[in-house]
Amino acid sequence: MQNQRVLITPPDLSNEKSLKTLVENRSVYTLNHCELNIFETYESSKLVPLKFNDFVVTSMLRGKKVMHLFDEPGFDYLPGETVVIPSNIEMKIDFPEASKENPTQCLALAIDTTKITETLDFLNERYPKKGSDNYWQLNYQNYFFYNNVDLASTISKLIKECTSTSITKDVIADLTLQELLIRIIQTQTAKSLDDGAVLQSNNPIFEVTE
Repeated sequence: MQNQRVLITPPDLSNEKSLKTLVENRSVYTLNHCELNIFETYESSKLVPLKFNDFVVTSMLRGKKVMHLFDEPGFDYLPGETVVIPSNIEMKIDFPEASKENPTQCLALAIDTTKITETLDFLNERYPKKGSDNYWQLNYQNYFFYNNVDLASTISKLIKECTSTSITKDVIADLTLQELLIRIIQTQTAKSLDDGAVLQSNNPIFEVTE
């Protein structure tokens, strides 16, 4: 299930004259309950720090990074892959191949804690999972995964809404944020099954797959 990467169509790169820096040049789109950041890097660099105050969903759009997280060994981060990061966790990022001819581009979507809590409470109340200890929740240990079609499509919708000038963009983005959280939990669950992390006889997903 997790051996195919689905790419997200990247937005256009920034005009060269508008660049403020060649390392992690940032374009920001702020909505009521989220903030979309598009980062572009045009020269090789190492251990660039980055931290957000909110839970953040990141996806690679172009090029290659090496991510350092949670004091673990660095790993290659490529288009078609997503990393979710809890609030106030510092990333350190290498750009081994970045250049003006081969820039990296990555999105980071910071989501308000209240929006996450509201969405998870709604899901657990209206669509409870079977089992007394089985809840809709984000798995912060399962933070790296390949995009599937549904996840890539939802992220693409959020890019479109966040960067639009429509007066309804906040409303549509709010609904799409709920969808994104569901897609992330589904993707994490599928990856955990592939990894054998939740193959337990009392797990309803295990029973269905068996």
